[in-house]
Amino acid sequence: MSNLQQLVPKHKHDLEVINKLRELKNNEVDISSIMDDLFDWLQDINWPVAQELCKVLPRYKADDLLPRIYMVLNSDDECWQYSCIYFLIPNLNTDLLNEVKDELLRIIQNPTPNEVLSEINQVAKEIFESIF
Repeated sequence: MSNLQQLVPKHKHDLEVINKLRELKNNEVDISSIMDDLFDWLQDINWPVAQELCKVLPRYKADDLLPRIYMVLNSDDECWQYSCIYFLIPNLNTDLLNEVKDELLRIIQNPTPNEVLSEINQVAKEIFESIF
C-alpha cells in the first residue's frame, strides 16, 4: 500500500478503514509509521473506531505496540489509559501481556494521584486479576 494514511480513520465512524486494517495479513504491510495516529484514536473509547481498533491492533508487531502502550499507560490522560487498559490490553497475546504486566502492577501498587482519583488503579487491578 503506497499511502498508509489511507489506513488511518478520518472520523469517529470510519469503520471502513478499520475493515481495511482487519483485512491486511499479518506483516503484509508495515504500519509502524501510522501507529501513533492509530493510537490517538484510542483516546475516547466511545468513538466506534476506538473499540474496533482495540480488536485489530493486537495483530500487529510487538515492536510497534509496546512503546505506544507504555506511552499511554504513563501519560496523564486517564481516558486514554482506561481505553488501553480495559479494551486493548485484554486482547493482547500472552507474550505481550507478560510485557505489560509490570506496568499494570506499577499502576496498581504505586498509582499517581490522578490515577487514584480517576480509579485507573482499580481498572488496572480488575484487568490484571482477570488475566493473570
